[in-house]
Amino acid sequence: MTTTVVQDSQWVTAVISAAAVLISSALAAWTAHYFTGRTERVRQEHADRQEESKRRHEAKLAEEQRVRDQVIATATAISKMLVDYREKVGAAVQVSNIEAAELFDDCAVLVRKHHDDALPVIEVMPDFDLRERANKVFNLHGQWASQASQALENDASLPGGQARDDSRERFYSHARTVLKNAEALPASTSPVVRA
Repeated sequence: MTTTVVQDSQWVTAVISAAAVLISSALAAWTAHYFTGRTERVRQEHADRQEESKRRHEAKLAEEQRVRDQVIATATAISKMLVDYREKVGAAVQVSNIEAAELFDDCAVLVRKHHDDALPVIEVMPDFDLRERANKVFNLHGQWASQASQALENDASLPGGQARDDSRERFYSHARTVLKNAEALPASTSPVVRA
């Protein structure tokens, strides 16, 4: 009987040991799976946050560049208009009133042409005030040239140019503000500025 008890005891010990090993292995596998899955989720969430941050940053840079390109294109159109405008006005000052009146009329047409060429860029700028100021630069220069032509035809003095000159300064000042604000805004915000 003692042999049987010893054999039974060995079998019980073997079964308990095997059960302990199975439970321990199952517990280790479940723990590894749980923490590996959790770690993978955290790593993936972190990677997703980084990717989203990168996308927002790239969108912000693209928006800044778009605003910068539009402002530069508008400022370039104004500068080209001013070069041609000043050339015509300079020529008009040196000739007789009749020829000067024709040159001022040509100048008004020239300003309108430059404005028409610039409108596709001006009208898509996201800042309403900047659009208005850019249009005002063209309009006031064209109006001044038309009024100068009429004044010469009527033997009157030339109109004052202070409003015309102020419109340029207001445009350039606000353009600088828009560019600064475009750099400061988060990517999800449109760079619309009210002065």
